[in-house]
Amino acid sequence: MHEHDPDRRTFLKRTGVATGALALAGCLGDDGEDEDSEENVDDLPGFPMVEDPPAAVYLPTHRESMRMLEPIEAGDYTLAPMLSYPHPFWLVGGSGSEDEVERVVPEQSRGVHMMITLWDDETGIVLPVDSGAVIRVSLDGEQVGSPTSPWAMISQQMGFHFGDNVPLEGDGTYAVEVELPPLPARTAGELEGRFTDVETATFEFDYDESFREAVTQGVEYLDEEEWGALGALEPMTHGENDGDDHGDGDGGHGDGGDEHDDHSDDGHGQAAIPYSALPSADAYPGTHLEPTDDSDTDLPRSGDAAFLVTLFESGSRLADGDDRYLLVSPRTPYNRVPLADMTMNVTVERDGETVAGADETILEQTIDSEYDLHYGASLPDARPGDAVTIAIESPPQVARHQGYETAFLEMPPLELTVPERE
Repeated sequence: MHEHDPDRRTFLKRTGVATGALALAGCLGDDGEDEDSEENVDDLPGFPMVEDPPAAVYLPTHRESMRMLEPIEAGDYTLAPMLSYPHPFWLVGGSGSEDEVERVVPEQSRGVHMMITLWDDETGIVLPVDSGAVIRVSLDGEQVGSPTSPWAMISQQMGFHFGDNVPLEGDGTYAVEVELPPLPARTAGELEGRFTDVETATFEFDYDESFREAVTQGVEYLDEEEWGALGALEPMTHGENDGDDHGDGDGGHGDGGDEHDDHSDDGHGQAAIPYSALPSADAYPGTHLEPTDDSDTDLPRSGDAAFLVTLFESGSRLADGDDRYLLVSPRTPYNRVPLADMTMNVTVERDGETVAGADETILEQTIDSEYDLHYGASLPDARPGDAVTIAIESPPQVARHQGYETAFLEMPPLELTVPERE
């Protein structure tokens, strides 16, 4: 079982050849000014904040320009590096309370914001990396700075990835070595037994005035009246399926939620670089649990996260023996981005009494070839009419780009019921 330590890293303000430019959500400025002017860094745009953002997913101020490099294979992994200018992001730790969310601001302009999407090429599933990866950068054979331990991150246009601000020394062709740890989650289905070795990938990129101009000037701003509105930017598009969006199929927040088509039939997408969209709700078999309150959304919600919760029949390949399997799939409410590194447990009650073997049972983070990233547990006994409580001990311990930093923090328990079988 993957034991996740919510405090595994301290919050420190630390600090291939390009094939194309893309746009994604970020943290640029309005007229080059930030509300906290002392946080501005010479030669970088300002980093404005949306005033009084909602405790939910919201539209950021702009789409940021970035440079995408060629995908690379490393053992069972495939990865694609993407580069932008250094910019802020938010770290989340512990219970997700206000004093456990920290904004990381770049300390110098000479450098890049390095982002890496990691996936399994056979299934197109984007893989979670929460700790243990290491990035080493060198110039002319000499190491630049200290090795960087990147953060697991989510952004509205990139989905799940890992990255950090990486300082550089000056213009030149930089060589990058990325050390990938074994996958820190239970693997199942076609992924079972894979991603158990440390792998290393290398790539190069040119850092020069042309790059800096491309990533700082190629910004698309949203209309200011849209800043902070409930909603999300569409996923970035690259590869053969450009233009497809990724919704969760539950309609989002009233008129703020978009009904998106699946990226492909399996919900994962098989483009050159896949987007980390989870399958839509109707792709999961079993008995879908229902909220006990009068929710106006198709999927239960907590902290603005949508939860697909389903109970498989006994004998599932994911369960122990003849137990039933409870699958919990939290995702963002608009683009179905998986929410990794959560700590949750489940309790089942019947007629006011806790069911044996189902009292605060830990849900294990799992990456499956069919159902993607989810949390699951075997339940020896669960019947129609049972009350199911999913307690969220810690929210997603992943860094966030703008538009996600106020969501998925305060997450009350989900109160659900096992409905009668149809």
